[in-house]
Amino acid sequence: MKKIILFLIGIISIFSCREDKFQPNQSNKNCEVKTEITAPGGFEINQINTIQFNGGLNEIQFIDENIGYILGHNNVGGYAEIFRTDNGGITWTDLKLQNRVLPSSMFFLTKNVGFISYFGLNGNLLKTTDGGLNWIKISHQGLNGMIYHIQKDNNNNLYAILSGLKTKTVLIKSIDEAESWEVINDSPELDFSLVTFSFKLLENRIYIIGNNGKIIVTDLNGSRINMIQTNLSDIWDLEIIDHNNLVVVSSDKTIKSLDGGANWIEIYSKSARILDFIDSDKGLMILNKSYCPTDVYQANDVIAYTINGGLDWNESKVATNIQANYSDNQIRKNERYIILIGNDLYELKK
Repeated sequence: MKKIILFLIGIISIFSCREDKFQPNQSNKNCEVKTEITAPGGFEINQINTIQFNGGLNEIQFIDENIGYILGHNNVGGYAEIFRTDNGGITWTDLKLQNRVLPSSMFFLTKNVGFISYFGLNGNLLKTTDGGLNWIKISHQGLNGMIYHIQKDNNNNLYAILSGLKTKTVLIKSIDEAESWEVINDSPELDFSLVTFSFKLLENRIYIIGNNGKIIVTDLNGSRINMIQTNLSDIWDLEIIDHNNLVVVSSDKTIKSLDGGANWIEIYSKSARILDFIDSDKGLMILNKSYCPTDVYQANDVIAYTINGGLDWNESKVATNIQANYSDNQIRKNERYIILIGNDLYELKK
């Protein structure tokens, strides 16, 4: 019973509107609610769709310019819902998932092979090999915990974080499309985040969140290469432009390194989320500007663009709670982005 209660607490923390993550650090007496989301200068933004269903959306993944998937959860029990587009996001089809599971995350290896990790023990997964039409359940008795944030390398090997209520966080790897997994790093310094940065791959390296604001760098077999100190209390986002140029977001600031994490400079002094850094100079972020001292959570946020590495920001008009309602984004070609805010899909483009 205790485990069930803790699972439900975890579900509530994920599927609430995420306001708990954003603690006010500056108030503003101008508390007019502004719902229109605009673009910074040089960009345009358009709402291209709203997913109409009784629930909320968690994450989005496009396989190519046309085929994409969205993972959501319904409001009746929090069970998984999944949607597919074959026309670049113009229309979406509910795949009518029959398995009543509480989803953690989604990952598609190809347009046909995909996974939904779900709550429970033994690394529970749903797997499809036909583009989401049919799903089978996979469990691994040798795994003690739940699978989060599946990613792949250039050879289509899979990596994920495994974490449990009473077990330490470990990094796991599969070379057979999740039929089996191997623990490749079980350092006690590994940390874990449900909804923000957990780990990322770039070329032949893995960057993993560590405790006390550390970033652990390993090779693709999990062997440690480096330990990066950020002096942050938490890490929300990590952007790896290359192995020298890193951008890290915490709950109250954004910092940047030009030398692989040996030294850091602050480029924003309040909470933010990274949309993309095209290179070391050009970047897109959601920036919090201020909070309103109201009984209901209300923040004034902007979408901002920099061309000088964060020294200056070209900002959109202020809108209410962009950051709290933001779930995920997908980078397309030629500085185009599909951004998931609430149940709405926006296209931001040059």
